[in-house]
Amino acid sequence: MQKMTIEDIGRIKNAGNVVISPDGKHAVFTVNTPDVKKNGYDYNLWLYDMESGEASQLTFLGKDRSAIWDDNETLLIPTTRTPDDIPDKLRPKSTFYRLNIKGGEAHKAFQLAERVGRTVKAGDGLYAMTILRNRNWLNPDENDREVCEEELDYHVIDELPLWGNDRGFVSGDRTGLYLYNEKTNELKELTDPYFDIRSLAVSGGRIAYTGCSWQDMLPKTVGLYIHDTATGKTTEAVAPGKVKIGPIAFTGSTLVYTASDMEKWGSGQLTDIYRYDLENGKSQMVWQNTPELAVGRGITSDTAMIGGQTFLAKEGVVYFVGLSHAHAEIYSFDGNNELKKVVPMDGGGVIGFDVYGGTVVMNAQPANGATDIFTAKTDGGGKLTKRTDINGELFRDKYIAKAEYIPFTDSDGVEIDGWALKPIDFDPDKKYPAVLEVHGGPRMAYGTAMVHEMQMMASAGYFVLFCNPRGGEGYGEEFADLRGKYGTVDFKDLMEFVDHALEKYPQIDKNRLAETGGSYGGFMSNWIVGHTDRFAAIASQRSISNWINDFGDSEIGFSFDANETGATPWTDMEKMWEQSPYKYACNAKTPILFIHSLNDYNCTVNQGVEMFVAMKYFGVPSRMCLFEGETHSLSRIGKPKHRVRRLREIMDWFEKYV
Repeated sequence: MQKMTIEDIGRIKNAGNVVISPDGKHAVFTVNTPDVKKNGYDYNLWLYDMESGEASQLTFLGKDRSAIWDDNETLLIPTTRTPDDIPDKLRPKSTFYRLNIKGGEAHKAFQLAERVGRTVKAGDGLYAMTILRNRNWLNPDENDREVCEEELDYHVIDELPLWGNDRGFVSGDRTGLYLYNEKTNELKELTDPYFDIRSLAVSGGRIAYTGCSWQDMLPKTVGLYIHDTATGKTTEAVAPGKVKIGPIAFTGSTLVYTASDMEKWGSGQLTDIYRYDLENGKSQMVWQNTPELAVGRGITSDTAMIGGQTFLAKEGVVYFVGLSHAHAEIYSFDGNNELKKVVPMDGGGVIGFDVYGGTVVMNAQPANGATDIFTAKTDGGGKLTKRTDINGELFRDKYIAKAEYIPFTDSDGVEIDGWALKPIDFDPDKKYPAVLEVHGGPRMAYGTAMVHEMQMMASAGYFVLFCNPRGGEGYGEEFADLRGKYGTVDFKDLMEFVDHALEKYPQIDKNRLAETGGSYGGFMSNWIVGHTDRFAAIASQRSISNWINDFGDSEIGFSFDANETGATPWTDMEKMWEQSPYKYACNAKTPILFIHSLNDYNCTVNQGVEMFVAMKYFGVPSRMCLFEGETHSLSRIGKPKHRVRRLREIMDWFEKYV
C-alpha cells in the first residue's frame, strides 16, 4: 500500500450543497477540486438523476459554488464568470445565470450592484436575498472612485465585534433581508439598516427569518419574523431579546424552529424544538432536547470543505442532522411531534442533505472515508447507497488506517469515547511513536470520518490517538459544560485517555509521545506544555493562551469568553487567569511549535505570540510559523499550498523531537 502523504491534502475533492429539484427527478450538488498550481479551488456543479442513480458533471468553469432550482429543469446560479463581474469593496456586483440541465450554455439572468449572500426563490420572479451592506462606507454611486479608494485606508469602528474571521473589519456591517422582483427589477429592503439576519425559510408566499436590529454590541438573542409577500406585512412571531434561535422550517400551517433560553447551561446550551401556529400566532415547545442529541451539529474533519442543508421540512416532516455519541445522523420530527432516526450511520457522519418522496440525497463521510454523495430511504432502514466516488482514484492504493474504538471510563466515572489509528505496516513486536490529537470547540466531537492529517501521520509511522473529553458535544449538556473549568476535567480526561491507550497498545513508546490541536485544541496544547512533561513535542495551532487579553482581542471574546470562563476582567480576573495557559508558561520544558494565521480574528495571533515569547524567555525550544492571508480555518479551507506547508511544519517538528 502507498502512504498517505502531506501533499494529498491538496488532492482531496469534496462534494456538498445538495438540493433536489421541485419534481424530485434530479438533484444538483457541488464538487470542490483543489488546484495546487494556482493555489486555490475549482467549484463545479454536478447533476444526480434520481431515477437512474447516476451523477454527471454539469459545469466546468470552476466558479460555481451553489445553485437554486428556478423550475424543474432550470438552475439559477449565483456566480462570477468574467473578470468584470468580480465583486469588490468599491463596486460590488452579484451576477446570476440560468442554465437548463438538458443542455445549452448558461446565460445571464440578472445582475445586482450588491453583495448578495443567500438567495431563495419566493415566487414567480421573486427572490428573497440576504445582502451585506456597511453603513460606514461611502456610496460608490455618489462618489468618484478616487474618493472611494481613499476610504479603504480608514476603518471606522463604533461597535462590537470590530472584526470577524475571514471578513476583516466588520464594524458597520449588516446583512439585511431583501426581496428582488426580476420582472420589475425592483429590490425592496424588508429589514431596517441596523438589522442582522441569521436564518431564512420560504414557503407559499411567506418568508420567515430570524435576526435582530442592534447597535453597539451584537446580542446573543434574536427575534423570529414572518413576511407575507402578497400583503407586504411582517409579523413578529418571537420578540428579540428573549431566546437564542437556531434553524427554522415551514411545515404546513406551522413554522418549526429551534430555540434556547440559555438559563441553565449558558450560551452553548442546545436547542429545543418549538412550533409556531401561523393561524393563531402562538408558539409551543413540542420537543425538549434529549440529554445526548445535538441538533444541527456534525463530526469534525479536514476533508469536508462543503456543507449543505442540515435542517429542513418536506411533506409536513422536519428533518435534521443530529450528533450523538460521535455519530452525525439524520432524524425526523413529524406532525405528531415524534422523533425518529431515519438515516443511521455506522461510523462517519452526514454533513448536508435534501429529501424528496421518501429518499434522502446527502453528502456524507463513511467510516474512515472522505465525502461523497449517498442516498437512503427515510424509513430508517439504514441502507446507504454510494452514488459518487470522487476520490476513488486517489485513495485506491493508499493506506487508510481503520479507527479502532477504545473507550474507557475516567476516574470520575464518566465514559469517554476514544479511537486509535495504527501505523502503516504495523508490527506488534515493534515500538512506535504516537500523536495525541485534540479537537477544537470545545463543543465539537471526533468520530470515525476520515481526517487526512491523522491518516498522513499513521502513514508516517505514528499511532494516532483521539478522543472526546468532557467539554465536547453529543454527550449531553452536563458533559459539555466546561464553564469555569477549563484545564481541569478536560485535561484529566485527555491524560487518562493516553494512559488507557498505552495500556491498550504496548507497542507505543511512552517516551516518544507528541500532541497537537487547534483552537480549543490549541488552548489545550498550551495548557499541556505548562502542566506535564510527558510529551516529547507539541504543535499548538490557532490557540488561546490568555483569557484576559482574549476578551478584548477575539471577535467573540466579549461573549464567548465571559460565558466559558464564568468571569470577565472586572468581575473575577483571577478566575480567568487561573484558566489561562499563559499563567503556567514558566513550567514549560517541552519543545513546542506555534502555528497561527494572521487573519485569524477568532483566536488572534497575539495569543500564540504571547506563548512563543514566554517559551523563548524560559529557554524552551520553540518555533512559530505565521500564515499570510489565512484565517481560523486554515487547516480546513486554507489555500492548498498553505495547508501542505502547515502539515510539513508539524511533521518536521515531530520528526526532530519525537
